[in-house]
Amino acid sequence: MSLDDVIFGVDGKRFPARFDRSHLRLGAIVYVQFSASGKPVAFSPQKFEGALKYAVNWIATSEWYVPLSRGFELKPWFADRVYAEIQEHISRRDVGIALEGFAKRVRLEHFHKTSELSENPLSLIYTVLERLDLCARVRQRECEKALFAAHEPLVSYLYLTCFDRLGQPADWLDFGSWLTSPRHLSERELALSKHPPQTGDPVEGAQALHRYYMDTYGVRASFFRFLHEVLPSGARSELLQSIEYLKLKNPPDFERLSSGTDAEKEKYLFKRRNDYTHRADFNAPAGEPLGRSRSNYVQEHYADYWTTTHTSDWPEILNKTVRVGLAQYLLGAIKHN
Repeated sequence: MSLDDVIFGVDGKRFPARFDRSHLRLGAIVYVQFSASGKPVAFSPQKFEGALKYAVNWIATSEWYVPLSRGFELKPWFADRVYAEIQEHISRRDVGIALEGFAKRVRLEHFHKTSELSENPLSLIYTVLERLDLCARVRQRECEKALFAAHEPLVSYLYLTCFDRLGQPADWLDFGSWLTSPRHLSERELALSKHPPQTGDPVEGAQALHRYYMDTYGVRASFFRFLHEVLPSGARSELLQSIEYLKLKNPPDFERLSSGTDAEKEKYLFKRRNDYTHRADFNAPAGEPLGRSRSNYVQEHYADYWTTTHTSDWPEILNKTVRVGLAQYLLGAIKHN
């Protein structure tokens, strides 16, 4: 065994040592023994009694400086921030339990990889917190005044994107990455077993894979998963009651056909989100004649009928829905752990 000069980084301090460099790569485990005073005194690639387990986080080969990590450390301020946003819907204790459960999923040997945290629910929660913070900033009076008619549609859109984020698998991948991910091989095999190609045509296989992917990772699936599986029934009912959807026959017969089902209102929510994203379209508030509490007044005409849609208490009802959904996401994680 050849020993070389290495400088290990432990807790932000540098410690020179002799170590076999052939054992050093990102994610490699190094066992560290400490003196009674807390100073690292021995480093080894093999486990030995009294040593603590570290992983290589980086290697600066110019001087062979090798910072070591004990893994992910959940900071108390993060739990405090989460609780501050949703304290009306969950206890501080439950917030801590859920976040600690997510933190334990971070694997020491893979901690150096960006994906190890980005595919963890902690990252999902962080992005929702950031979106709530952005909405709060945009909803300040000076910003609302500057954006004028574009203000409420923008804020509502930002809240609606949290719906599919909270309904999205934490390890979300785009379709191309999912197709080549070794970790998702079993999902691809399941997709092909459910819809086996009948003719050997590769297009059929591609369709089966894409269908499974969209049902699991697609925006639509995530959006409706949030509404039906994450959001409590009471909060979902309150959200849908904020939408008035009327369907009438075309003139000269103005017969009222229906007031809109829950399913139609849910489709309206998803359409609002997608129209803003993919068509650069937004529906400006109706204006003062209907009052500031009612907005998004839209009329759409079809061959045999026309619809009128407007909302009440937006975007505040969306703000509440996201916060309730985030709390339920955490409580659901505790339940399934």
